[in-house]
Order: sequence, then C-alpha cells, then structure tokens
Amino acid sequence: MRITLISFLLLLLNSTCFGQQDTVEINVTDYNIHPDSRDNIEPKIRKLLDENRNRRNLKLVFPRGRYDFWPNEGREDPSEPSFGFDIHDASGVCIDGQGSEFVFHGKMMPFNVQNAADITLRNFSIDWDRPFISQAEIVQCGDDFLDLKIDENVYPYEIENDTLYFKGEDWRSKIGTDYNNIFNAGNKDIVSQTADNPLGEISDATAKSLGKGLVRLHFKLEMKPALGTLIALWHHYYVADGIQLRQSRRLRLEQINIYHALSIGVSAADCEDITLKQVNIIANVKKNRVFSTLADATHFGGCKGRIVIDSCTVTGAGDDFVNIHGAYAPVVKVLNDHEALLPQHDTYIGFEKGEKAWRVDSATMQRRQILSVAEHVDELENDNVIGHRIKFNENITGILKSGDLLENIDKNPDVEITNCRVMKSHRGRGILVTSPGKVRIFNNYFKTAGSAILIEGDRQGNEYYESGAVKDVAIENNVFDNCFTSEWGQGVISISPDIIPKDAVSPAYHHNIRITGNTFKHYDYALLYARSVDTLVFSSNKIIYTNTYPPFSRKVNVYLDGCRHVTIGDNICDAAFPGRNVWIKRMKEMDLEQYGSCPLKVSPPED
Repeated sequence: MRITLISFLLLLLNSTCFGQQDTVEINVTDYNIHPDSRDNIEPKIRKLLDENRNRRNLKLVFPRGRYDFWPNEGREDPSEPSFGFDIHDASGVCIDGQGSEFVFHGKMMPFNVQNAADITLRNFSIDWDRPFISQAEIVQCGDDFLDLKIDENVYPYEIENDTLYFKGEDWRSKIGTDYNNIFNAGNKDIVSQTADNPLGEISDATAKSLGKGLVRLHFKLEMKPALGTLIALWHHYYVADGIQLRQSRRLRLEQINIYHALSIGVSAADCEDITLKQVNIIANVKKNRVFSTLADATHFGGCKGRIVIDSCTVTGAGDDFVNIHGAYAPVVKVLNDHEALLPQHDTYIGFEKGEKAWRVDSATMQRRQILSVAEHVDELENDNVIGHRIKFNENITGILKSGDLLENIDKNPDVEITNCRVMKSHRGRGILVTSPGKVRIFNNYFKTAGSAILIEGDRQGNEYYESGAVKDVAIENNVFDNCFTSEWGQGVISISPDIIPKDAVSPAYHHNIRITGNTFKHYDYALLYARSVDTLVFSSNKIIYTNTYPPFSRKVNVYLDGCRHVTIGDNICDAAFPGRNVWIKRMKEMDLEQYGSCPLKVSPPED
C-alpha cells in the first residue's frame, strides 16, 4: 500500500493530539475510573488533572461507556457551577472519549478551558438525566385552560398552592417567564409564526392535577395550539456553558454531541484559532426531546485568528446557532493627553499592550483613527473592577472624546462556516456574524425558524455593545429551505445594524457582502433585508416557490435601506414566486444596478 506524505501526516495528526509524537497517554481506568459504574467520577477527574497539570502533551482516554459527574461539594462557592473538566494553565491536552457519554447532574459546567493552548476535545457526548428544561404534550385546551401530559419519571413535578413546580437534582422551579416554545408533534419544528411564550402568560397560570400525569393550567390563551403539540418549558437561564473556552489558543473540538447544557453549548471569549468539526448541538431524539441547550448553540466574543465551524448540526437550542462578534467600549472620560477611562461591562473584551483600536464616532458608527495601546490598568473599588484605564502611544487630545467608542482591531477573527445543518427546531436565528475579518459561509443547509443569517451591529446605548462591521463576507452555495417562519429577523438573510442612515448620502456601516450561487426554497416574499451596506451583490441565486406555509412577512423580496453600490443580477426565479420586487429607501437610483435574468420591480417602501 502506497502512503503519500500528506496521507502520513494526516494519519499522524489523527492518531495524536495536534500531531505531537511525544504524547503521554493515560487510560482513565488507571485512576480507578470505569465506564457504566454510575459512580461520581468528578473527584477522580479533578485529582487526575491536578496531578498531571504541568505535563505537556497529555492524552486522557476513556474506554467507551457512560460516566457520571456530580458537583464538587467542597468548592469555595456552592452557588457557582462545578466543573467536570477544569483544564487551565495547560498546554497540549487531549480528552478522547472514544464515543463515551458524559452525563452531568445538577449545576455543572462540563468543560472549562482557560489560559491553555493546543487543546483537543473529541468523541463524546454531553447530557443531563434531568435537564433544566421540562417538556410536555398539549392534550386539550380552551379559551382559559391548557391540559398538559407530563412524564413524571422524566420531568418530576408537584403542585403547591395552585402553582406548578418542576423538580430537579438539588433544584425546584416554576415555569420560567422568558422562553417557552411550542413544537409540531410530527417533525418537531417550532410551530410556524410562533416565537417566545406564544400561548400567553403561562408562567402566571394556576395549576390543578387531573391525575395520571395530567395537569390543567388556568390562564388566558393567546392562541389555541393543535392537540399533540409539544411544549418546552424553561426553568433557568444562563446558568453555565457546556464547553467554556477562555484566554486560550489553538483549540480543536470534534465529534461531540451536546444534548444539553445549562447555557451556551460552546462559548469562547478572548481565544485564538478555534475549530469545531462535527460538533452537534442537538435534541436527544432517543429521549424524545425537542430541546437541547438553554441558550445559544455556540457563541464567540472577542476572539481572533481563525474560527472554523465544519459539518455541525443544531436542533433544539435555546437561541442562535452561531454568534461571532467583538464589543464596543464607550469612553467615559479622557483623563489626559494619552489616557482614557472605559467602564466595566459584561461584554468588555479588553485592550492590551500592543493591540490596536479604532475610534468609532458614536453619531455615525464610522471607524475613524487607529490608536495603539501602550498600557492597560484596571480601576478597582473594594477589589472589584469598576473600569479600565487605557494609555495610548498617540496623543489623543482633540481625537478621542467622552461618548466615543473604541473597537479592538486585533480581536476580530476570520470565519469559515461550511457543511452545517441549521434546523427549524431551534429558537432564534442561524448564523450571526459581525467581524471585519474574512467571512466565508459556504455549502450549508438552513431550515431555520428565524433568519438563516443575520449580520447586525450595535449602536451606542444598546445593552450588548456587539461590534464588528463587516468588510468581506461571501455567502455561497447554501440551501435556504423554507426559513424565516417566525419573526426572529427581517427575512431569510437579514443585514440590520442598529444604526439607521439619515439620508441617501449617509455612509454605510457594513461593506462588501456577496450573496451568490445559493438556492432559496421559500413560501413567502422576504428573501433579503439589507440596511446600511456599501457594495452588496445578490446574484446567480436560484429562487423556488414552495407554498409550504402561509405567508406573513412584508410583501417585498429584497428590501434595501441606505445601501450603496448594490448589484442584483442573473437570479433564476420561479414564475410563481410572489413579488419579484425590490424596495429602496434612503438611496439614489444609481445605487442599484440590475442586469441579466429575473429583474426586480423597483418601488419605494410602503412603511
């Protein structure tokens, strides 16, 4: 058998972690950790990692089976989640589950990776026996009541003082007030034209037991769902991520199924070079679930280098499939000719020595001067960070003022998302990306409840401060199959930064977005909504009318607001497709060029 050099290198890479030939391999059975024992292995994993903390190129191998984790009762703060695997200050660690099930109990974060490099997590699943979401079947309803069939063994509950409480492992909770979604009984998709709490104020309902797992809730219904509809009832929000990556680099996750997590499935902040390959955030169909994570499937904030997401699937997540962004930092005060004070904020991603920042004009959200960071010092009060003092190499007098924004230039990654499946059975949108790096979204299949792709960006005053006005985005060879059946977004593809152009000559926020060679299978009008984009191409796409759902959106195919240099051409469109039109607002006629087949009728918006 002839083995080429490339084949040999690939074989070597797959047999070790990051191609390291001097890997030290430990079979966890050597630490008395055995599959299918149902013992709590958290103390043994903690001991194993502590004893090998300084070892480089460490590979932990789990013989295939089930492994259970309970919280560390001896942790300093019992209110905080316990870690299943705490990988910090480490280099060259590989966790190989060999197809194992990692099952967690109570308030836990399965993986914490912090201040680490060259980390591989592979070939396992993450789940809870008792998730922090409960599920029920709707078996009867009226104007002011809803009957639920609940599997008491899977989702134990009790009724006290006319209130329904669900019970978990060391927790007890009423129905949450934020996310409660309903799903079709057959295909498990989110019911068309529903969003959060579609039935009304179910969290305020009074409850009565009807016996044999049946519960009647009394409240005023805003809609009557079909009998057999499934409902997912949230109890908690943003408790702990499934895999948390912080201040780390060269991270690879592969062949992982995340069936449940107590917040985001995979989250990364201040990390560099991340690859997700066959990382699926999915509802556990073997347990007949319609839900997976409490929040986003994946979320990346303030990262750099390259983010690659390949061959991943999402179903049942509590929010978007992918969210990639930076963060604006508002200037509180200019302290002197070289220093400025920034506030502490949950989304603050930092400015370190040697990094560069754009000054962003908060009135227009345009990037202006580039400043280089000389020093960063935290402002403390009672040992709590209350702000950040940033010193620049440049004299900032007359350049930076209170109310301006700073955006970290270095913490903006290139992004490649390919061969993924983003399904209608998860809440929210598909891919959210705001990064001025090179963004490529190729060969994916979208069947989303909200917008398949959202490119946004926050103005000053928005609570999230998400930054990253794009400069180079290609959306090519994707299939958009009956997306946007719920009002999470403005269309199948939404480009909707918070900044609204003032007039037909206002500068655009986003730049250079190409939507080419895609297939849109759609039942409604709204294909593309674009606000404040300079150089936008919508060409060579195939548009097929499906008539699968009743239409509900505005009656326009392409909505353009404050865009510049837009090209639409050579799209292939079904004769039956509704609209065949484009609406323009705050634009000059010369800003829209059409050519080739399927020209769209141009008209002003009917807002």
